[in-house]
Amino acid sequence: MTVKVEIDQEGCIQCGRCYNDECPEVYKEGEDGTSEIVEQYRAGSSAEGNVPDELFDCASKGADACPVTVIIVSK
Repeated sequence: MTVKVEIDQEGCIQCGRCYNDECPEVYKEGEDGTSEIVEQYRAGSSAEGNVPDELFDCASKGADACPVTVIIVSK
């Protein structure tokens, strides 16, 4: 089973909490500083991805750390 992750990149404030502090296995810094899904888990764009079930907790911690709540993680 996979976990769906979506990032509203327009709302991202480029703080880096999701990729620096919580879950670099799922999130990374894009060229413009906004959060992106790492390449191996992308599903279409850099803002959408499907990650393995075992990364649910990690992805959720990254989303929870976002001060502007622009990351959605769903099973």
